[in-house]
Amino acid sequence: MNVEGTSKNHNSQPFPNERGGIKQGGDSERDPQPPRKGWRRFLVPALIMAAILGGVGWIVFNRFIMPILIFTSMKPQLTEVELSQPKTAPIADSSDYAANLDSRQSVTLQPRVSGQIAAIYVRAGDRVEAGTPIIQIDAAQQRAQVAGRDAAVESAATDITAAQAEVVSARETLRSLQARRIANLSDVQLNQSEYQRYQDLFTQGASSKQVLDQRLNALQTARANLSQTEADIQAQQSIISRSQATVAKSQRALQQAQANVTEGQAELQYYTIKAPFSGVVGNIPVKVGDFVDNASPLLRITQNEQLEVQMQIPLERSSALRLGLPVQLLDEKGKVLQTGKLSFIAPDVDASTQSVQAKAVFNNSSGALRTSQFARVRVVWATRPGVLVPTTAISRLAGKNFVFVGTPFKASGCKAASAGEGAPPPTNVDPNQLVIAQKPVQLGRIVGNDQEVLDGLSASDRIATSGILSLQNCLLIQAAAPK
Repeated sequence: MNVEGTSKNHNSQPFPNERGGIKQGGDSERDPQPPRKGWRRFLVPALIMAAILGGVGWIVFNRFIMPILIFTSMKPQLTEVELSQPKTAPIADSSDYAANLDSRQSVTLQPRVSGQIAAIYVRAGDRVEAGTPIIQIDAAQQRAQVAGRDAAVESAATDITAAQAEVVSARETLRSLQARRIANLSDVQLNQSEYQRYQDLFTQGASSKQVLDQRLNALQTARANLSQTEADIQAQQSIISRSQATVAKSQRALQQAQANVTEGQAELQYYTIKAPFSGVVGNIPVKVGDFVDNASPLLRITQNEQLEVQMQIPLERSSALRLGLPVQLLDEKGKVLQTGKLSFIAPDVDASTQSVQAKAVFNNSSGALRTSQFARVRVVWATRPGVLVPTTAISRLAGKNFVFVGTPFKASGCKAASAGEGAPPPTNVDPNQLVIAQKPVQLGRIVGNDQEVLDGLSASDRIATSGILSLQNCLLIQAAAPK
């Protein structure tokens, strides 16, 4: 058979002779087998080498090429940052001082008279208005004295009335005497004329000596009557003068009596102790029944609605003192309770402290302050406009102060931007993209929770107010939505 013949023929030919003496032509289908067997010798090493090269390539692609492709094709993640503009507020050039509070009206009441306390109308701590009776001293003896002086006034008034009546009567008599004098003067003139006429007749022998003597006697009588009337007039005038003097004396007596009454009534008022001004009653060391005099302290009244702050200003600042300067009253935390004005500057210097005393008045209608209380005050010498940032927005590095400012990349001064810690820097950054720029600043006064920025920041800048520890210079950011 062909199979056998073929198999026999194949097996009968040695392998070396086949490789060396095979002819091309008749057995071409069997010739490729020996070369296929030789290629398999290199297949396994080739596969191993390909696997090694593929693994290394995958690692390189995954570790290096792929991240580069991703970061160059994707936009970097932006950090959200809260941004706000600095505050603008007046900054005060001020100095703080220790001071003490004193009442502008405070007095210890003492009696102006002696006597026994009859009543006490108030208690310690009561608020009283001006003119309110506080303590009553027994005034029975004084009232009796005033009553006696009232009687003296009435007696003096009666004496004046009687003296004035005498003056009126004397004047009426004087007027009657003056009328009689006129009549007497007429009689004298008439008798003088008659005597002169009869004397002429007697000289001519037409009348007797007897008739002439009668006329002379009549003339002398008329003159005597006139003289008597004039004497009576002088006497009556003396009576009138004495009566007027009596009236004047009685009037003086009345005035003295009235003055005594006024004095007694005024002194009687001192037995009722009244509040000299509105205020609060302090301790009352006396009680009903105690005997007091003008050296006995009764109680103390203090007016706390307005308190005066007394402070000692060092001599080096005294030249800046002027009336009307704002003075702030502070609490223990430095918070301003209220603001007053400088109302007094001492003209001289305290030799022991080399300071100048100054005073300011504060309202205390709420009663929160007390007399003789120590206080902290702030004298505001001048004010200026300033820029304030929260103290939490300030970072310190190597002894310098910085704030983080959100600004466009093109204006930030950054040569390259950062996408965050561990992230490669972005290659292409939009010039208008916000970045955080770390700006050095010069700081001034602390005002509450803020601090003044003297240099390095403007009021239009937008600063990071929180999370500054996680920020870095030139970091890409976006403004967080306001809360």
